[in-house]
Amino acid sequence: MYKLMEWIAKLALLNMLWIMYSLCGFLVFGLFPATVALLMVTRDLKRNNQKGIRASFLQYFVNNFIKANAYGFFIAIVNICLISLTFKSAHQFSVIISVPIFVITVLAFLISLFLLPVFTYFKASFVNHLKLATIIALGHPVVSFVLFSLFSLNFGIIFYSRILIAYPILFLFFMVSVSAYLVTVVLMPVFGKFSTTTDIEISSLGRISEA
Repeated sequence: MYKLMEWIAKLALLNMLWIMYSLCGFLVFGLFPATVALLMVTRDLKRNNQKGIRASFLQYFVNNFIKANAYGFFIAIVNICLISLTFKSAHQFSVIISVPIFVITVLAFLISLFLLPVFTYFKASFVNHLKLATIIALGHPVVSFVLFSLFSLNFGIIFYSRILIAYPILFLFFMVSVSAYLVTVVLMPVFGKFSTTTDIEISSLGRISEA
């Protein structure tokens, strides 16, 4: 019971830190660094790392502020452009053109779901992060489905305001941190395989190492 209460307290604290640091960057510049910091702290918790949560969150937020925003804006711009193109093609182009555009949009979105988690686990160039995110997204469809489901659930709760009005404590204390922890639990075994890749597999990706 004590362990359970301790985890509930940690997840609540993480959720509050994520909200606070996101707002510190006026959402636009705070959202992605706060998300990266959240994923890194949940990774540390899963590894039983005993660092202080507040200090670790601040350190990860500051150290990754520029890169996290660069990755985040790349993800946002690519997905917004592709989704807009998909809607436009559905009304203006034939099925032969619109269907491939839709497929590309879905694949790009799935890959983008893995990009920030990959960034938090591996030290590598952007190109190699993108390669690794693509390999995992396409090579592990069940994991891709889980991440897509978590994103859709959070997106639905946020934009279906009745749920937030009825259960505001859900968003304030648990929604994002619990999702981040579930993502960590699901992805750590997958990432572990790439931490012990052979030299041939590493050379095909380029230089990567576990963060």
